[in-house]
Amino acid sequence: MSFRIRRFAPAWTAALTLACFAAGAPAAAQEAVTIGAAAPLTGPRANLGRYFKQGVELAVDEINKDGGVLGKPLKVVFEDDQADNPNVAINAVNKLVKMHKVTAFVGPHFSVAQLATQKIYCGNAVSVTGASGVPVTANNCKTVLRNRANDNLQAKALVEYARNSLKIDKLGVLSINDDFGKAGADRVIQQIEEAGLKPVSVETHNPEDKDFSAQLGRLRDAGVGLVILWTHDNEAALIVRQAKQLGLTMKFAGSTSLSQPVFVKLAAEAGEGALSSSDFVPGNPDPAVQGFVKKYEARTKTETELYAATYYDATWLLAKAIRQAGSTDPMKIREAFGKISHKGVLADYRCEANGDCNHQINIIEVQKGQPVVKSTVRF
Repeated sequence: MSFRIRRFAPAWTAALTLACFAAGAPAAAQEAVTIGAAAPLTGPRANLGRYFKQGVELAVDEINKDGGVLGKPLKVVFEDDQADNPNVAINAVNKLVKMHKVTAFVGPHFSVAQLATQKIYCGNAVSVTGASGVPVTANNCKTVLRNRANDNLQAKALVEYARNSLKIDKLGVLSINDDFGKAGADRVIQQIEEAGLKPVSVETHNPEDKDFSAQLGRLRDAGVGLVILWTHDNEAALIVRQAKQLGLTMKFAGSTSLSQPVFVKLAAEAGEGALSSSDFVPGNPDPAVQGFVKKYEARTKTETELYAATYYDATWLLAKAIRQAGSTDPMKIREAFGKISHKGVLADYRCEANGDCNHQINIIEVQKGQPVVKSTVRF
């Protein structure tokens, strides 16, 4: 008996091993393709990170219902970049590339974080970002893609609208004294000068300032007809509220901040008539926008917002590029971006050699507490 047991034990063990392998085979075949996301999950911009994350997760669910990528489900891992904190962003991207081993990710969103992390991921991974700073795609990084209009396009559209539609030539600039504000103000001033004008007055404020009366007084005394703001949504709301309290009649325009939900709520009546250049507002009647708004709000029970739409589109773009590449190799994915086209929520995308994929911007006006599309400028 013992001889027979010893004789057949190896055969029995081999059969059991084969059975276990076969049972595990379907699970192995379903191993996910993992991408990353660097988003502001904590800190003062965490509310934006919530929209960012929800947009990505909605896209991932849809992509998986559409067959996933490379015959496998798509999975996303998130790391916190705390928005415009370069050191935290470097840590987040290091984790994505070196610990999670992703070869493609979305974000970071803030230009200062993008520029700080490109030395880590360029050539090793592909990043699809909504960072609007011009240097993001002019920094010799061959694996960065941008799916929003850059600051040059936003500034140009605002200056042209002020002159051609509002008939205002006396333009002033008020910006926040950080990387976002400095870069944006430089672009606005450049566009004013290219239009053959000079800004009547240029003012700045520090992050988290609460009193803007001195800057507003100097803008008033200079005879400014339209102030172009390049600051964050909270600060922009305080500025227009204080201008109304001071009885100032100048108009306000600016970056996407002036059509964000935080601005509209905090500015209240003082925000009426404020203009901005923005890639997205939920009131845009475009069918692609309205389709997104409906499914996003049904899923999240929250209002739709720019970050959600931006990174929903970014995730879909990345999935299409991986499918086109037939690989997760970063250079093959990057090459594939030059071959795909995609009708998204923000735009009809086509990617240039430098990585810019979006060539349009909306002029938005706050009317009765709602951001409304006045016109779309295509470049």
